[in-house]
Amino acid sequence: MSDQKRYTVRYRDANSQQIESCYYAGDAFEARVLAMEAVPYIRNHPHAIDLIRCEDSNTDAMVA
Repeated sequence: MSDQKRYTVRYRDANSQQIESCYYAGDAFEARVLAMEAVPYIRNHPHAIDLIRCEDSNTDAMVA
């Protein structure tokens, strides 16, 4: 099983309101696919997605 990270997928609905949903996925493309499966509006309007952001940071690895 691949290492899962937390991704935020942000999109605009038919009323131009920004909506964010979080998904655990292996990469940004998988997060997009999960969002399309979970949200009918995104499934019908995939170009409504305007951001896919990885929320997991590796700052702990940088601390000396």
